[in-house]
Amino acid sequence: MGIFNRLTPEEQAAVDAEKAHAIAVMKAEEERQAFLASPQGMARTAYERGDLIYQVALDLGSQQALTVPTMSAFVAEKTADPNAILNGIAGAGWELVNGSVVFRPTGEQSIDRLTVSGQRVSIAGTTIGYYLWRRRA
Repeated sequence: MGIFNRLTPEEQAAVDAEKAHAIAVMKAEEERQAFLASPQGMARTAYERGDLIYQVALDLGSQQALTVPTMSAFVAEKTADPNAILNGIAGAGWELVNGSVVFRPTGEQSIDRLTVSGQRVSIAGTTIGYYLWRRRA
């Protein structure tokens, strides 16, 4: 150690390298935990555990009901592409047996039409894909 407890450039470089290594290890562990919590990670865990089937439900999209006074009701949609997830599960050793899609309503909004009789209704909800997999033989 240098004068007045200051680190020499070599000691400082070693401390910096140790910090960088610790940060890299923590980041790698966070990424591993995030993967294990994902559908692909859960599929891999189930396969390694010896499970015969694996089911996953994916949020494929959602729509939000919107109404504007003196105008009509409309819907704002948001969709997701599940292909990367499904390919990751297939890559973990699973064969797709069945897939189905369900729309789950979460609410609705309506507005009275001013120029004609009746109402305009928009429905909010989520589209969920259910997929059943079996262990590849």
